[in-house]
Amino acid sequence: MRNKSFATLGTLALLTAASAFGQHRLWADIPFEFSLANKVMPAGHYDVTQKPDIVMVSCYTCGAAALSLANNLGTASSGNSDARLVFNKYGDKYFLAEVWTSPTDEYGAGLIKSKTEREIARANPTVARIVVPLRTGVVTLASLK
Repeated sequence: MRNKSFATLGTLALLTAASAFGQHRLWADIPFEFSLANKVMPAGHYDVTQKPDIVMVSCYTCGAAALSLANNLGTASSGNSDARLVFNKYGDKYFLAEVWTSPTDEYGAGLIKSKTEREIARANPTVARIVVPLRTGVVTLASLK
């Protein structure tokens, strides 16, 4: 089981590195523990990758990574076009809910709620929306030395 987990994490890391050349790198410092796709992720420094139907977050320093299916949310209705992560907070539990990766076109991805989040939302309908900004940088061969 442990070897399978390391193999999965290694594959995710390779996919992220291979797709990163010449692209903008998105990252965030998330100061709290959160859940994504039924997996609890520790607070830390995360790289974020968004593909058309998938969002991946990876924390290389803490060894955590998770994938989630996503739905296109369209354009930002609030006028906020900054690249950002949006979390749903129920009590002391955080769930990654939205990923807005492009500050230029205002498109975002809504993550599919996990079974755990749906259960907590039913028990505690009061939800707070927490926004964490995404930072950008360009990944080049020179920066990988």
